[in-house]
Amino acid sequence: MVLSLMKTLWRRWKGLAHLLVKAQSWILMAVVYVFAMGPISIFIKLDKRRRLDRGPPPPGAETYQCAVPPISSGAGTSDVGRAQRPW
Repeated sequence: MVLSLMKTLWRRWKGLAHLLVKAQSWILMAVVYVFAMGPISIFIKLDKRRRLDRGPPPPGAETYQCAVPPISSGAGTSDVGRAQRPW
C-alpha cells in the first residue's frame, strides 16, 4: 500500500519536474536569443559593409591560386598514376 503510493507520487513528481524543465529551457533560450542575437543582428544591419561577397570578381582579378606547385613526372606532366605510386 505505502510502496504503491510512493511509486505514484514519484512518477507524478518526475512528470511535473519534466514539465518545469521544458518551460525553464524555453524561457532561458528565448532570453538568450533576445539579448544576444538581437543586438548583434541590429549592429550588423546598421553596418553598411556587405558581409557576404556574392558579386562577381572584379575584371582581371585572379580567382584561384595554387598553393603548391603540381608534381611533375620526368616528362613534365602530372597524372593520376604518378600520384598513386608510393615511390
